[in-house]
Amino acid sequence: MVAHVVLPPEPASARRARQHVAALLEAEDADGLADVAGLLVSELVTNAVLHARSEVEVRVSSGPTAVRVEVVDGSARQVARRHFSPESATGRGMLLVEALATGWGVEPRVTGRRVTGKAVWFELARRPEAVPAGTGARSA
Repeated sequence: MVAHVVLPPEPASARRARQHVAALLEAEDADGLADVAGLLVSELVTNAVLHARSEVEVRVSSGPTAVRVEVVDGSARQVARRHFSPESATGRGMLLVEALATGWGVEPRVTGRRVTGKAVWFELARRPEAVPAGTGARSA
C-alpha cells in the first residue's frame, strides 16, 4: 500500500495527518501500528507546520516487514533536537520518534542544485510473526 495526502501549513494538519495515517493502517490491519504511527506523524507534521511553514505532504508505504511514513516540507532547514526543560510543553517530538520508531532519518529534496525541502521519515517494523511466509524475514 502506498498513499499520500497534502496538507496546509496550519495546526489542524497534525490532527488530519494522524487520522489519515491511522485510518490507512487500521484498514490494512497493520499489526497494531496505527496508534504509534499516528502519534509520530502528528509530531512530524507539527514540526513542519511550526518551522517550515509550507505545505506538508504525508506519504505512507506499507510492506510485508515495515511501515514507512514520510513528512515532506518546503524548508531546507535541518531537523534539530531541542533541549527544553522538563516543564516545557514542547520540544519532545524528535525524542518520541527516536524512542518509538524502528528507524528514522532526513532526506533533502533537491531541485537543480538547490535544496528545496526535506523528507523526515520513520519506519515501524511489523511483528516477525505477522510477516507472511517467504518474504525473507526471520524471527529471533
